[in-house]
Parts: sequence; structure tokens; C-alpha cells
Amino acid sequence: MPAYLVLARKYRPTTFTEVVGQDHVITTLKNAILSGRVAHAFLFCGVRGVGKTTVARILAKSLNCTGRAPGDADPCCVCTSCKEIAAGYSVDVREIDGASNTSVDNIRDINENIKYPPVSSNYKIIIIDEVHMISMNAFNALLKTLEEPPPHAKFIFATTESHKVPATINSRCQRFNFRTISVKDISLGMANILGKEGIDSSPEALDMIAREAQGSFRDALSLLDQVIAFANGRIEIDTVQNILGIGSREIFFDILGAMIKREPSAALEALSKVFDQGYDPEQFTLDLIRFLRNLILVSHGTNDDHLLQMIDATESELDSLKKMAEKTTKEDLSNLFSILLKSEAEIKKSSIPVVALEMTIIKMCMAPRLVDLSSLLSRIDSRSADYSQVGGRHRTKIPPLPASRLKTLEKNTSDGLGSDSFAVRSPDTCDTLTPETKVERFRITDIRPVPSGAPGEVWEILKKTMQGRGLDGLVLSMLDHGELISYGPNEVEIGFTKSFYRDQFESYLKTKPDLKSVIEDVFGAVQTKVLVLSQKTSLMEEKPYSDTLDGQSDMHRALRKEAMENSIVREALKIFDNSSIEEVRIIND
Repeated sequence: MPAYLVLARKYRPTTFTEVVGQDHVITTLKNAILSGRVAHAFLFCGVRGVGKTTVARILAKSLNCTGRAPGDADPCCVCTSCKEIAAGYSVDVREIDGASNTSVDNIRDINENIKYPPVSSNYKIIIIDEVHMISMNAFNALLKTLEEPPPHAKFIFATTESHKVPATINSRCQRFNFRTISVKDISLGMANILGKEGIDSSPEALDMIAREAQGSFRDALSLLDQVIAFANGRIEIDTVQNILGIGSREIFFDILGAMIKREPSAALEALSKVFDQGYDPEQFTLDLIRFLRNLILVSHGTNDDHLLQMIDATESELDSLKKMAEKTTKEDLSNLFSILLKSEAEIKKSSIPVVALEMTIIKMCMAPRLVDLSSLLSRIDSRSADYSQVGGRHRTKIPPLPASRLKTLEKNTSDGLGSDSFAVRSPDTCDTLTPETKVERFRITDIRPVPSGAPGEVWEILKKTMQGRGLDGLVLSMLDHGELISYGPNEVEIGFTKSFYRDQFESYLKTKPDLKSVIEDVFGAVQTKVLVLSQKTSLMEEKPYSDTLDGQSDMHRALRKEAMENSIVREALKIFDNSSIEEVRIIND
């Protein structure tokens, strides 16, 4: 019985035309051959099974082919040179495994042999597969020959880890990045091979095999060999699922649909069907990640042709994905994907991956619903109430709380509205605020902007304000013995030359309301510190209102702090789980 030749070797491309999914590489190489502008060194990079070594052999055959037709870059595959290269015993074309020939001595042997002209071909060609496995000393030994090779020498390097190839080698080669092959191209290639083998198959079954190959045509043919051995004359989707342990696409629709509806029981029921059929939970997790990725891409929308190139789905599945995407939001899907992706490593490391996957599915079903922040802000802007002014200076807009939340706050409310209070009402009550409306009140600290300038200038303004208010002459005379050290949105420091004046001024602050009133009119409701000038200020650095940091004054920072600490804002943060304040705007009249 003759030895069986696997499909990956039996149908390995022998010409450029037969190569699948690498049109950008093939077109460039064919044009270079026809124009006579062929580089002396090439570096083919890409994942396994995408055609790097195959294209290297075809390029070697084309360069040394004696029967190639004029105007055609494909080798004839019938001349002596083509047959010798295909059989692997050509004296002028050497294919070397980089993993087995890593030493400097191996490279020295190449350097010595490459000097001599070819025996019966146009070029001496060296193909090194997995070139990144060569040692650094071996790379250094190759540099001089690679930089100034003899005219009859060509080098073709192939690697799956291009980042391990030294930059000195990379810069001396023409680099070609081989792409992963699309599901559509792999399916068409397998269908063509099965036609030659006389085996029937369904398109859905081939698509499933192509998805499992993850862009590698060789891997797809290896899986196809396995499925053919299991199948009985015809390849169906059930056969592929059984032999490869792959879940049905309908299972993914069922589980994702249950997640969108927030139904853990339905999702677990669908998941149990997968495990009953003996599917690997780790593989199922990876398949679910890819399926959810497809759904996210579909939710962001583009034309169908472009989508079919981006995702591994058929046209019928694309329609189902679109319908599912309409039932949820992009933010919600992104959140589910984040949870699943983070849990994938835990499932893989878990000693009981089935349970880890079940807990992940429950977590995804119970994940909070997310909405687009911009749409939420627009809703808040459209429904927010325009409240009374604070201190005659600033106006604040705060969105109304949900009615359910407002009821819990009404327990702490009091009757009557203060002159400097704000009210929040439920949108379900009425459009205007009436005395009968139940409201929640809160106070905003009276923060006022002050005249800009140095502390000395502001101190003079404070003294003139006190004179205008008709304060006691003793207080005014005392101010001549002091000065303003620093002022900010939360604290004011006043210093006096002697401790006697300091103690007296502190006494006046407690006993004379007019004095405290003037300070609040100028600085706002701040903490006043009275010091002796011989002592250093308690502030780390002086930051008057006029100073700015990141484009904001201290007054703006203080207003932001007041807004962040406000009871309504804190309640809003409690309502929206895992939320945060992104921006606080100061709205001026």
C-alpha cells in the first residue's frame, strides 16, 4: 500500500498563481522578476502556515527556471531545474533549517560555498527557514556576505518571529509581511481541493474548519485531513463539530442572547448542552470571544462586503448578528467582551475550567447595562432644571434624581426653602416648583471671587471695605499693625506684628459680627487664620485667586470641590455603579 501524502503536501502550491491569500506579496515578486529588479535578499515574515517557505521555493524555481514563458513569472515546473528544486536535491538551491543550523560554523560554510558560481542554474539561492533561531554570532558572521554578496547569490529568509531578527539583518533585506488568510479564501481553497479529491462538503462545514485554522491554510488542510478520515463520504457541519469538538454557532447566539436579556438561567442551560457533548471549555471560551468580537464589529456598522472581510461569518450569520446587535448597545457589548477577555486566562489556569466558565457566564449576565455617556449627558442637559443663583454670582445646573431615589431622600427634608438653598424635584411631579412640592434641599458654600492682585493690594481693599461699613475705629487702627499673608478659596491668613494684636483681632472676630461679615463678603466663607508675622505661614505655598494651574484658578478649583462634595452629586454616583465625574463646568451669568 503506497504511503499516504497529506493534503498540505499533496496540494502545496507550485506556482505563484496557486498561492492563496498573499496577493500583495505575489504581485510584487512577479513584477520584480519580469522587470529584472530582484533583490539579493528577502525576509518573509508571518504566522505559521501562510505560505512563506512555499513562496520562497516558487521564487527560487522562477529565478532558475529555463522553460519560463516570456512575460510570465510563474515557473514551468517541467524543466530540470524546477524538478530538482521541487524534489529538494538541487545543488544550486539549498534549503536550511535555522533551528538545526544555529552556529557560526554553519554560516561560515554558507559564506564559503556562496562564493562559487552556480553549477547549472542562473543563481545560487540559500533559503533559511526559521531564521530567527540562528545565534547572534552566526548573524554577525553572515552580515558581510549579506551586505556585499556575489552577483549570482540570492538569500531568502523565513521567520514566524520577525522581532527576533537583528535590525542589521532586517535592513539588508526586502521585507514581506505575509498576512493571515481570510476564512473566505481558506474555504474556497479547501472546496477546490475537495473537488479534486471527489469529496462532497457543505459550505458551513468548510467555514467552521476555516475559522478553527485561525488564518493558517496549512492548519486548515491538516484539520480537513482529520475530518475526511472521520466522515463517511460527505463532510457536514455535524461531523466537523464532533471530530473537532467545536460548539454550534447557534449555541453562541443562544448564550449571547441570554446575556443581552440578562437571563443567567437560559445562558447556563445553553452552556450545559455544550458540555454534555464533551466540548473543551477552554476552546469554547476562545470561540465565544471570537463570536462576541464579530458581534461588536457588526454593531459599529459598515457595508456588508467590508464586514464579511473583517469577520468570520457567512452572509446568513451576518443578518442574525445584525438583529442581535440591534437589541443592545455598543457599550454593553464592549463591557461583556472585557469581562470575558479578562476571565479567559483564569479559565485556562483553573483546575476546574467548567465551573470557572459558568461563573464567568453568570457574571456577564449580571453585568450592569451601560449607555453612551454623550447621550446620557444630552438627556441630562435637556431635563436639568435651572436653579437659583448662588451669592448673586454663579448658576448651577443639576439633573433631577429618579423618583425612586428621591423618595428615600425626602425623609431628611424640611419645610420651606432657604434663600441660599437649592431644590431637586422628580421629573414626574410637575414642570414648575410649587410650595407643595416635596423637595430635597442642600446648601452650597458661599464662594466668591475676589479682586485679583497681590496680598498687599487685597489687604488695602479689605481695609477700605471696613471703613465703608463704619466699623469700630479700634478695629481699623489695629489693621495698620497687620497685613494679609495669603488667601485662597478655603483659607485666609492674616498676620500681625505682635501677639497682642493677634489675640485682640481673634477676639473681635468672635464678638463683632460686622467684622466677620466683611471678611466673608470679600473672601467668601473661608477659614480665617490669624498669625504673628515672625512665624511662617501654615500654607505650603501661596495661591491667590489670580494664580492659575492647568488653566484653572483657585476659585474654579474650589467650585469644583464644592460640586464634587455636594449631596446630590454623591447620590447620583451611588445610583450609577462604577461611575465617575469626568467634567465639572463653571456656568457664569
